[in-house]
Amino acid sequence: MKKKSIIFLIAIILAVSITGIIFIMPGKKGSTDAVHRIIGTSALYDEELISKAFDAVENKFSSDFKDCTLTELRYDRTVENKFTDEMLKYNTLHNQKLIIVSSDFETNRKARDLGLIPNETYEGWTWSLKETDTQQAWEVIDGGWGY
Repeated sequence: MKKKSIIFLIAIILAVSITGIIFIMPGKKGSTDAVHRIIGTSALYDEELISKAFDAVENKFSSDFKDCTLTELRYDRTVENKFTDEMLKYNTLHNQKLIIVSSDFETNRKARDLGLIPNETYEGWTWSLKETDTQQAWEVIDGGWGY
């Protein structure tokens, strides 16, 4: 009887330990595997520069939005028209190009740790990127809602 009690106690301790480890473990990286890239016509940027901006957003999303799934990146005439004034103003003030990209993504149950609503679809999340010193890449400087 004592042997069964010890085995039962060990099993409970293991179960609690494994459950604790699962909840403490860091989440997996944000998923960008199936992102739909929409590049429309632009008066400001060519397709290659827009694609490089998308690459930078995907890298940032992958590292910072753990357990979330990026579903869409968009830079088209509608996005450009909405943010043209801000992008041109930034260029004038900083002598540096700015591009603002729109995105959609989904969260999972762990999103609360990121300050997001769990199991939610976020649409129209924007990313502001400035041109790097090499002028061949972009750096994410801000992201979120509020535009």
